[in-house]
Amino acid sequence: MLMGNTPMQQAYRKRTLEVFLLSLFLLTGLVVSESSAQDSHTLKLVESAKKEGTVTLYTSMNVPDVNRLFEAFRRKFPFLAPKSYTTRSAALLQRIVTEAQAGRHSVDVIQANGYTVDILSKKGLTKKYLSPESKTYPTKFRDPNGHWVATYLFCNVIGYNTKLLAQAEAPRSYEDLLDPKWRGKLALDDKQYIWFDGLLDAMGREKGLAFMKKLANQQIQFRSGNSLMANLLAAGEFTVLVNARPEQLDKLKHAGAPVAWMAPKPVTVNVLPVAIASQAPHPSAAALFTDYLLSAEGQTLLKQQAAPARPGIADPDSCVSQSSEVFVNDISMEERFDEVVGVYKRVFALP
Repeated sequence: MLMGNTPMQQAYRKRTLEVFLLSLFLLTGLVVSESSAQDSHTLKLVESAKKEGTVTLYTSMNVPDVNRLFEAFRRKFPFLAPKSYTTRSAALLQRIVTEAQAGRHSVDVIQANGYTVDILSKKGLTKKYLSPESKTYPTKFRDPNGHWVATYLFCNVIGYNTKLLAQAEAPRSYEDLLDPKWRGKLALDDKQYIWFDGLLDAMGREKGLAFMKKLANQQIQFRSGNSLMANLLAAGEFTVLVNARPEQLDKLKHAGAPVAWMAPKPVTVNVLPVAIASQAPHPSAAALFTDYLLSAEGQTLLKQQAAPARPGIADPDSCVSQSSEVFVNDISMEERFDEVVGVYKRVFALP
């Protein structure tokens, strides 16, 4: 059909084109404005950070991962010499609290498990910082008060021994584990309190507790330690590991071990956030490092150790990418810790 060419139709087409061009201009301007605002933010931090000269990270990451991150960070900001103190999250918590009580303020950036960062925030030892990069992250990966953003995730998946079990026969959901054929063939770490509490929340407390009680009747083998459980699975000590860490099984698999994992629905995850210390001696450098850690470049560097929290960075075969439902475990569980441990032990008849 040919378009009409009456004066009224010409005016309508002209007005439509004007509206389209105006919309395009406003959209482009918005993108440019946001980009310019972020560039301005970074430039201001750089000027101050140059005077600070360093940034100190307290982290639970492995030393090789920290070194790889620092090397890339120094290439981007060569005027900063980053330093780190690396240990378990529980030890980080104790050190940061002890230093604060003694009036020593050495830490700039804190990266640890969610429970540690949550406790520190409640003690007033972290501060609000709204990184421009944080807008990319889902709200469930951000502190509503602006004190932290998740850097990466530890997923809870179901592991199995591929010599003892074909992929087609592997359990694909938690409910599958209740099949009588798995009785005596399942194993579980005897201290999986976070996984236990998170799955109760994800399923609904009443339904989740009923599931756990049925699971407890499956003659589960209990041991202590995530790494030990992964190695015992590889050795064929049991067929299925009820709760496994995919990154641990992937390392064993790459080394030739007969292990694999499935992402159940829902996948529960532990967030490992980053936060800036409330009395950071190098606040601008701390903000620069936090921005970098949350950026697409920084998040890509984290893929070798766990699932990055930033959308679009995780590999297609990661636990987060494989599941349509991702449920974040409650980082405030430490307030109910004794209660959760008590229920866990009663359900599974553990001493």
